[in-house]
Amino acid sequence: MSRIPVVGGGGIDPSNMGLTLFHEHLRITTEVIRWNWPHLYNEDEELRSAINAVNAAKRFGVKTIIDLTVAGIGRDVKFDEKVARATGINIIMGTGFYTYTEIPFYFRNRGLESLVNAFVHDITVGIQGTNTKAAFVKAVIDSPGLTRDVEMAIRAAARAHVKTGVPIITHSFAGNKSSLELIRIFKEEGVDLSRTVIGHVGDSDDILFIEQILREGVFVGLDRFGLDLYLPLEKRVRTTIELIRRGWVDQILLSHDYCPTIDWYPPEVIRNTVPSWSMTLIFEEVIPRLRSEGVTQEQINKILVDNPRRLFSSRP
Repeated sequence: MSRIPVVGGGGIDPSNMGLTLFHEHLRITTEVIRWNWPHLYNEDEELRSAINAVNAAKRFGVKTIIDLTVAGIGRDVKFDEKVARATGINIIMGTGFYTYTEIPFYFRNRGLESLVNAFVHDITVGIQGTNTKAAFVKAVIDSPGLTRDVEMAIRAAARAHVKTGVPIITHSFAGNKSSLELIRIFKEEGVDLSRTVIGHVGDSDDILFIEQILREGVFVGLDRFGLDLYLPLEKRVRTTIELIRRGWVDQILLSHDYCPTIDWYPPEVIRNTVPSWSMTLIFEEVIPRLRSEGVTQEQINKILVDNPRRLFSSRP
């Protein structure tokens, strides 16, 4: 069984991932703003927030956190290294380019393979000049749909997966069923769909639509617990219970998509809009509710331990 690269270099066996939050963020910032106006940011405060969030999850037994922050939303290996050292948690990072519309001129004007090569470099050599290697590749599509540049980034992620064998974890938008575009492109590019996560599917409570995705053999991310502006917690819980009842437990992953720091909005707006959003809501409210509805501990372990391990267990 191949080892999974973790922050700081080295790696772990998939069997040692333990309880895993598969889709979180330690920090999201706007790279062009941070580069040009660093006085607008307080890294010490951001670091404290990340450490506190991770330690809170650790108290519930979380052993591994997968950070879905990639290029375009402030990926920073050095920051993650500080959090890993302070908490003792396994942190797994990835590669990919986060955009809803356009990619930088650098890649657009050099072509698709230039982006593939950048992703493969992160996976095989290291991220941002460090010895921390990317363990997965991320693909993104959102409300604008499949723009030319978004398609280029998705196909680059798919080709990096084919070349290296790392899983693909995605961001999709339930409102336009963009996950179906991801799956179509992945099929065209020869992706192993069993090593793929279609993220943010849990923003919908349309069971038939979710099952349409599941029948493709992918994992689905019910991964925004606490983001009630997309779907209230009660509907997310009911959807999870119904999917388990229908026999899809082997393909479900749970997480929060939590960001201790996200500069897209003023902090007070986030606190007022999603007051229960955290890296622990699943353990505090969701799992007790699942148990009360008859979901077994074995099924919970499958979702939070076994399924993340299986996603990362087939590296070549």
